[in-house]
Amino acid sequence: MRVCTAQQMAAIDAETIAAGTPGIELMERAGQAMTELILEFLEDGEAGSILILCGKGNNGGDGLVVARLLCEAGQLVEVMMLADREELKGDAGTNYDRLPGWLGLLHPPKNHWVGALKPLLQDASVVVDAIFGTGITPPLLGPYVDLIAAINDSGVPTVALDIPSGVGGDDGRVDPIALAADLTITVGLPKRGLLLAPGRDFVGELEVVDIGFPDEICEKNSPNHHWLSGRDYLGLLPPRPSHGHKYDFGRLMILAGSRAYGGAAHLTGMGALRSGVGLVKMAVPMELVESTRVGLPEALTVGLATTEAGTMDPVPPAMMDHLLEKQQAVALGPGLDANPATDGWVVDFLAHLDLPVVVDADGLGAFSRTRCEPSFGSQKVILTPHAGELARLCGLSSAEVMASRFDLVPELAARWNVVLMLKGSPTVIAGPDGRLFFNASGDDALARGGSGDVLSGLLGGLLAQGSGPLSTALLGAYVHGLAGSYAASGSSPRSVLVRETAAAIGPVFGAMEEEASSYADLHLRMLPLKDREIQ
Repeated sequence: MRVCTAQQMAAIDAETIAAGTPGIELMERAGQAMTELILEFLEDGEAGSILILCGKGNNGGDGLVVARLLCEAGQLVEVMMLADREELKGDAGTNYDRLPGWLGLLHPPKNHWVGALKPLLQDASVVVDAIFGTGITPPLLGPYVDLIAAINDSGVPTVALDIPSGVGGDDGRVDPIALAADLTITVGLPKRGLLLAPGRDFVGELEVVDIGFPDEICEKNSPNHHWLSGRDYLGLLPPRPSHGHKYDFGRLMILAGSRAYGGAAHLTGMGALRSGVGLVKMAVPMELVESTRVGLPEALTVGLATTEAGTMDPVPPAMMDHLLEKQQAVALGPGLDANPATDGWVVDFLAHLDLPVVVDADGLGAFSRTRCEPSFGSQKVILTPHAGELARLCGLSSAEVMASRFDLVPELAARWNVVLMLKGSPTVIAGPDGRLFFNASGDDALARGGSGDVLSGLLGGLLAQGSGPLSTALLGAYVHGLAGSYAASGSSPRSVLVRETAAAIGPVFGAMEEEASSYADLHLRMLPLKDREIQ
């Protein structure tokens, strides 16, 4: 689904109202959808009151609808108003007047908000945040800071309506505090601030509710930016029939490693072997052959001649044709190191290779060091730079890349006719058609050398299984991010080893397959991948 800014969402709302859907009806739809999700959230929780904090804007109006509907559903509801009735305008005021008389309603003065809140928190099973929504730009001031800090400190589960209060809707800025939600229910489209650091760390689980904004109005008023839900990623899993054999699941060749960076080749192979690909061929410098065979016994290892610096010597065309025979994808770059002979060969090799390929690390560096514009013989190419690598490729600073990434990444993807993945928080991915996607997973468990090597192998393995380059990049980034988080569970993100992230890819796939089985019957799961490819 598309991603928008707070201002764009306001324009979508206004145009929908102008087209004939009253604002009061949109607010009612939002409240109904939010109520259903809150009741689901409560299913496994302890019995108690639902405490709803409402501000004076439309976000507060959504909270008032939720309060009424939860009361009608038999829930015990307390509403703490952070505005007087006279401050409530339009639809928010109308919904205040619709509140049932038996609902607990408080209007504490601003200087007593925290004092009034604390006894309510003791009896609450959940707090619903309907204070600001996207109608505020940090910094937060005065009593709002103390109020949100008290909620965060209470440990009571929290649901944010539209966006956690204190998070900037456009840039994810938090100043000095934001409500730490367990669940955020946003309306219509995801707001960009929900996906950007540090705001994304306050969102918890993200649910998007459709309240009937017309597609044409959403497309008109939002950029070509997209976000996939967890369920969307399930549809990108390559099919895996139980009667398949190794030749049904693809063949990947990895060109990686050097005397200085043998571990990079090893980690790339680990990522590939966890991807589900049937066969992995490791083409590494000769002096890495023994360690690679011992460390990755599941892969076929081939030794290549090396330069005096310990990097790959240019591989003769006839030998390369032999190595590529029957291969279905290539992953190239991790640990190749910088060497003029190797760099020149890499650029030439990629210009003539017609197989799907993932290019990372020194594979990308070869273009910047030789001052060559990236050019590829294949129509199925994934590039996976971090900000520094992309900066060197396009002649900018890392800061300039990050500041312009939402425009720059789609522009370069179209120019080079590739899928371009800019790794970061969040990772953003663009196809040559100009669409930009925000990755929905990942945290600081991946913030260590070698994580990108595992990702390269994972992506190469997915490509070899027949997944298209955009689907591969989206699924691979998502699984890789979840694997880092999974590896840190029960421990700490600061202590995760990259090999543990690789090992966690299997449990992540297992959880996704289990979830997929609850949404799709066997026939759907066995459809050819081309029928489910991101179009």
